[in-house]
Parts: sequence; structure tokens; C-alpha cells
Amino acid sequence: MSFLQSGYGWGTFIASAAWYAISSTNPLGQNSWRLMFLLGALPALFVLYLRRGVDESEKWLSAVRKQQWVAEAGSGNPASKPLKRPFPLKQLFASAESRRRILLSLLLSIVTSIGLWAVSSWLPSYATSLAQSEGLANASAWGAKVSIAFTIGTIVAFTIAGFVVDAIGRRPFMCLTFAGSLLMTIVSYRLVSSAQTMLWVAPIDGFFTLGCAYVWMAIYPAELFPSSVRASAISSVFNGARMIAWVFPILAGSMIHSFGGISRAALCIGSVYALGIVVPWFLPETINQPLPD
Repeated sequence: MSFLQSGYGWGTFIASAAWYAISSTNPLGQNSWRLMFLLGALPALFVLYLRRGVDESEKWLSAVRKQQWVAEAGSGNPASKPLKRPFPLKQLFASAESRRRILLSLLLSIVTSIGLWAVSSWLPSYATSLAQSEGLANASAWGAKVSIAFTIGTIVAFTIAGFVVDAIGRRPFMCLTFAGSLLMTIVSYRLVSSAQTMLWVAPIDGFFTLGCAYVWMAIYPAELFPSSVRASAISSVFNGARMIAWVFPILAGSMIHSFGGISRAALCIGSVYALGIVVPWFLPETINQPLPD
């Protein structure tokens, strides 16, 4: 699952490299940024392949045939199960333990998303402002370089995270991930004062704030919920946070103005990572445990 999640990093890397090429050449002048939207739409074509070329999970089909509706493994009275499959989201909130797991997982996802979109996504702009203050030539290119460096760190994290998670456990991994994210936010926006230095710091930042901080969502939720609702749980955890975090890119300008600059805004909002250090310990450890079915 860690290797699978690396596709997120490779996609970001391709996008960063494409923007570096576009921003350096400006083929459409001030409208060159529009080309990024065209490039971003192309992956949607892969949906056609996914619909036609990927089979349904046999484990999921078996769970549906056996009417394994109870979201909390080992709970409930089988005789009282409804014959018709309940709505998956309703199943996720059907028991106290299931509700606790989905809500705590969602909270961790919110921490991850806010940290990425309200903190790490400002790194390129911050690097550009540093380059401008230093009088470096082509300051905007420094933002693209930092973005590429950030993504390289992300890909490294995605590649090795699975081995680390299986070695130390899910909860320690997440605790260390968010502690590293908090530390790198302080380093990036408090201690770094030049674009050149940011180029070296960005991969470490990306390793924690995008790499490790996102890969747990591909690994951990799958081990917290049974087959009949596993996909719905993973989707809810991964995407539910976006219903909250989407406002941060829109409010970025006003937030930066209110806090008195990118660095202050990032440091204040980055404190959300402290939640990520504590919350994992309220979820069960699933290392070396069978999937709940």
C-alpha cells in the first residue's frame, strides 16, 4: 500500500517538473499557468481503464454475499442483520467503536490536510520571496525548484514508509510523522533565511508533511474496518478531510495578511500537528493483526 501511495508523489513530481518547464519558458505568456489545468485533466482518462480493466475485490464480494454488515468486528447479533445491504456510511456509524475509529481517523486526516494545504503548500511561494529578497535571478524558478525537491522527499517517504510501519507499528509511526512535521514547519519558516537553504530543507519537509503524513491513510484505515465497509472507510478518511481543508487555499491570501506574512501564518497553523502526535494513541494498534472480517 505504501508503494501504491507513491503514485501520489510521482504525480506531484511530474506536475512540479511541468510547472518548472512552463514557468521557465512561458509559452502562453501570462496565461501559461492555464496549461497546468490541461495537464491535470489528463489522468481522468485512466478512469476508463480502471472501470474496464480492474476486477472487483473477491474479499468484498464474499463479505457482501455473507451479509457481513456489522462495521465493528465481532459485534452485533447475526440474527438481527438486515437482509438488504445497509448504506456503507450508515454502517460506519452503527456502533460506538466504529464511530470512534472513523471520527479519530478523520481527525488525523484533517490534521494532515490542513498541514499540507495551509503550511507546506506555501513553501514554493516562501522560497520565491526569499529569492526576491536576496536579489537572485529568476526568483520564480526557485519556487519550482523547491517544489521539485519537496516532492523528491515525498517519494522517498512513500517508498520506505511501509517497511518502517511494519517494523515499529502504526501508532508510533504516526506519532513520529506528526512530530517531524511540526519540527520541519518550525525549521522551514523560522530558521531558514535563504532560498538555497530551503532547497536542502524542502525534501525533509516533504518526507514528513506529504510523504509520511499521507501514506498512513493508505495503510492504517484498511486495518481498522471489515471488508463490507473497508473501501467506504478509506474513502471517508482520505477525502472527508478535504471538505474542511479546501477552504485554506482559498483563504490563503487573507490568512497570510492577517498573520503578518507567510512564515507567521505557517507557524501558527502548523501547530495543528500537535494533535497528530496525541490522537493515534486513542486508536488500536494493528501491527501483525489479521484484517477485521
